[in-house]
Amino acid sequence: MFISDKKLNHVRVETAGGRYLGLVQGFELDTDTGIIEKYYVKSKKLISGLFENALIINRKQIISFTDEKMIVEEAAAKALASSKKVLNQIEEINPVITSKEL
Repeated sequence: MFISDKKLNHVRVETAGGRYLGLVQGFELDTDTGIIEKYYVKSKKLISGLFENALIINRKQIISFTDEKMIVEEAAAKALASSKKVLNQIEEINPVITSKEL
């Protein structure tokens, strides 16, 4: 099966358990082999622009792939959960305001 880059960039990504992770938004191609090595997945739940392409799926994590859906190992979902944890920690940091007289 062949798929265009335009269609690839909108493929739905889910875990083997059916958990929605996001949509493919880009990829990295190995120019020596012509093989796509990594897929970038963006979840609509993340703050736009803050963690652009927050989830990277290695081709070895892919269980199945059609022109409509990519099924990946559960480890990919753990990576997304980890990035959300970091985001939550950043949001909890209170800024410290200091003033310095010259």
